[in-house]
Amino acid sequence: MNKEFVKQFKKFEPKVDLLRRVLHIRKVSRTNSGGKVRSVSATVVIGDQQGNAGYGMGSSIDYAGAVEKATLQAKKNMQHFDLLENRTIFSDVDHKFHKVSLSLKTAKPGYGVVANNYVHEICRCIGISDLYGKVMGSRNPMNIIKATFEALNKQKKPEEIARMRGKKVVDVEMTYYGTRLNQ
Repeated sequence: MNKEFVKQFKKFEPKVDLLRRVLHIRKVSRTNSGGKVRSVSATVVIGDQQGNAGYGMGSSIDYAGAVEKATLQAKKNMQHFDLLENRTIFSDVDHKFHKVSLSLKTAKPGYGVVANNYVHEICRCIGISDLYGKVMGSRNPMNIIKATFEALNKQKKPEEIARMRGKKVVDVEMTYYGTRLNQ
């Protein structure tokens, strides 16, 4: 692996421990005039289990190099997701990405994450412990990962709901969640 490439991203490395999950590895090949050139492609998701996560893809001639490149890209693509009580999402989300239809629903405490393997690992890295998810349509791993990240970004928070309805945030929190969230 290119040493300058690694040096360039060392300064962006966070000081917290990140949970890394390799979601998908496959062997790929391309044809040159000299014959087939084989390489490995890896998809990785990382997260701090406190609402921050990112995903990345990397390709190299060996497994370790592909996973390392994917991890560096995932660190670069870190995003923050707001969570309800640090365990689930604020609202149910239905999202479509290409041919993947994804439905994520909130769950009661202790329910666990009942979802597709890729969605489950993403939720584990983010720190979501209660969620129901359903994937319909295509089962392409990269599209499922992208759809999950887009759906989690698309969820509506109490502040947005209150602004849309012209109400106070306290009223929306009491109506939707039965309690004040920020006390």
